Amino acid sequence: MAEAEYTTATRVPIDRVWDFVQEMDNWGRFVTGYQKHEKQDDTHSTWTLKGDVGVLSRTLTFKVEITEWNGPGRVSFTLDGVNEPMKGEGNFTMTTVSGDGSSALGASTAAVPAPVAARKNLLFRLLESFWRWALRLAGGGAPARAASATQAVVGESMTQLSFKLRLSPGGPMAPMVEAMIRPLLLPAAEDLANRILAQLEGAEEPKA
Repeated sequence: MAEAEYTTATRVPIDRVWDFVQEMDNWGRFVTGYQKHEKQDDTHSTWTLKGDVGVLSRTLTFKVEITEWNGPGRVSFTLDGVNEPMKGEGNFTMTTVSGDGSSALGASTAAVPAPVAARKNLLFRLLESFWRWALRLAGGGAPARAASATQAVVGESMTQLSFKLRLSPGGPMAPMVEAMIRPLLLPAAEDLANRILAQLEGAEEPKA
């Protein structure tokens, strides 16, 4: 299973972040490779994404189910591939943290099954860096956010937003597909979380 988690923070109040995140229509266009999504009801939807990486250079369709809706702190969901044997799960987590410098803003981690050789870890970091660069080159990278929006003042509360995603491909090509998507997940998670907060902070103009 490929997994990635990214955490960042903003001065935007948690209730505003929750109001935005709980409605997928607000942020769907920020998902890497987004083509469209259709809602069947409040908890079920179908998403169409376009991949451009080797065997993933095709249109992927996922059924998405919201499994937890616990505002203003957490939204969890599952993914089930329609035209590809792939399953997954993820969540958005929002918390209010003190701005006393004790929390790391913009910290990110990519969880890779242990034990992993240092050389392999380095390769994943290089590939992640490449895909961040590719996103920016394609115009899909998250816009720069003002430093004042991401830096806490002592005694000031901040909203911490975390996005976590796990994907597990199936079928005979599963090991190869997993190796290909693993370095893509962290840049995609970073891009989505930062675009959401950039929109809320007014750093990105709404798109048609």
